[in-house]
Amino acid sequence: MADKSTNNIELKVLVDKGSNKVIFIEPDNDFADVLFSFMTIPMGTIIRLARKHSDPVVIGCMNNLYASVENIDEQKFWIPICKDMLLHPHNAADAQCNLLN
Repeated sequence: MADKSTNNIELKVLVDKGSNKVIFIEPDNDFADVLFSFMTIPMGTIIRLARKHSDPVVIGCMNNLYASVENIDEQKFWIPICKDMLLHPHNAADAQCNLLN
């Protein structure tokens, strides 16, 4: 059995050598859990983090949409926290992701 304290990722890969293409990949459970946790990150968080990057990442029109929400006057919202909720969304699967170690 592999030592869990190492930083190795174990993958079983089936490759079609004739076409040099991957047919199947089987990760260990921990790796799969981490990949699935990435898919639960809200788009607002991804856009905000991408904009802070030294070479900003453009994700279609999402950057424009995020900037539009930033520029809306808080008076247009029912309560000021609504704008903050759009700009800093929470992960619905946060409790499950926190269990990943």
